[in-house]
Amino acid sequence: MIRVTGAATNVIVRVTGTGEVLQSGVLNQGEARMYDQPPMDVVATNGGAVDVFIYGKLQPRAAQGARGAWHVPQR
Repeated sequence: MIRVTGAATNVIVRVTGTGEVLQSGVLNQGEARMYDQPPMDVVATNGGAVDVFIYGKLQPRAAQGARGAWHVPQR
């Protein structure tokens, strides 16, 4: 799950390997998205503004204002 907790930020979610884009655009504060198509790559323009959960575990945030990137492996 991806949840925006700070300022609006651009988020891209892509299926690894196929390149299929599941999300590409701005998510506003309070918005959340959940995807179940691993493996995936998640990139946020402001990685400090999002909470990213992979298999229920909160992932480390990027610094405020810095690009954040996370990989969701196949189980």
